[in-house]
Amino acid sequence: MTISADMARTVPVNAVQERAVVHHLAFKVTTDEFDAMIAWYQDVLDMEVNFRGYQRESEVCFLSNDEANHRLVFVTNPAFTRDAEYGGRARLDHSAFEFPTVDGLLTKYAYLRDHGIHPYLSIDHGLTISLYYRDPVGHGVEIQTDALGDWQLSREWIRSADEFATNPAGILFDPDRVIDARNRGAGLEELHRRIYVQGEFAPRPDQRQRMHVHVDGPYVWDHSSWGPDHPTFGPH
Repeated sequence: MTISADMARTVPVNAVQERAVVHHLAFKVTTDEFDAMIAWYQDVLDMEVNFRGYQRESEVCFLSNDEANHRLVFVTNPAFTRDAEYGGRARLDHSAFEFPTVDGLLTKYAYLRDHGIHPYLSIDHGLTISLYYRDPVGHGVEIQTDALGDWQLSREWIRSADEFATNPAGILFDPDRVIDARNRGAGLEELHRRIYVQGEFAPRPDQRQRMHVHVDGPYVWDHSSWGPDHPTFGPH
């Protein structure tokens, strides 16, 4: 599907003014800190592990202490150290803020886009539809909405879904094409299916240039239907 200049500035028909709320914190930690951090938050904040598994060489753990699918995320990788440059350091990775509806999320995206602020990553994680931005210092800021529209459903999904255990990252998407689909009447369930299951909204080249992640060869954040020759994203 060709994206016209007009579509790239399409505004949501169902625009609403909503405020995003804090959803979770994610930390990059060294391998020798990983278990200790999980245990400390379980003890101090009564966190419960909803998922623990691997994303290639990285191990991830999702915890919550309420109805949410997760409130804390810990990621560890043998390459993480305390003395590396900022991007590879064990540190706070990003903060996340949740919109009650996909319309609120897309409205905010369109506003930021039209003011020259673009996400470095747009991805359906399976449990959330998420857009990631950098603040002026370089911290990651995620805005999201629940991909299933119900915390109880997404909490059950993260604990049992084979597709999440296989790919905790998710599937990339073009937010402008999602807005267009929403304007044509697609609801949350349909949008989620078309992004996550069908891989319908592959990112445009200009969006890929802004994405901060680079890999060699096919990557799980791409949809399998895009083929092994689909370009990787971001500079070396």
